[in-house]
This record gives sequence, structure tokens and C-alpha cells, in this order.
Amino acid sequence: MIKDEVKQDWLLSPLDRCDRCNAEALVKITGITGDLLFCGHHYNKIMAIPDGYNSMMSFMISIIDERDKLKQDRLKD
Repeated sequence: MIKDEVKQDWLLSPLDRCDRCNAEALVKITGITGDLLFCGHHYNKIMAIPDGYNSMMSFMISIIDERDKLKQDRLKD
């Protein structure tokens, strides 16, 4: 059986960097006063803390979450 491969078009590029540690940004939060970029680690960390989660939910208008890039890269190897 041939597996059809669907090409994913990513909106964030390797040039987009995390605001906390300068790693590749995988999550972009558009909020009421601007954008925040996070690597997967820092996004997970802030969302795991109740105060961080609540602050993010009150700030967030939209989210681009491309953490699946990590899974796709692992499948290629």
C-alpha cells in the first residue's frame, strides 16, 4: 500500500525565534497588544502554570501552534 504524503505548509520559519531563549519559535500568540513567540518548551511551561495559563487566555486573540514540526522531523529520520 502506498502512503500518501501531505505536505504541511508552516507559517513560522526557522528565523522566528522564541522571546525567552532564542530557540526556533513553534508557537505564535497574537494578543491584544502584540505578538509573542515561544519555543515548545517555554509555551508548555507557561501554559502548565495556572497563573500563566490565565494570563495567556486573557491576552490571546489567536494562536499558531506548529509544535507538530517536531514530530514530523522525527518521522523523517
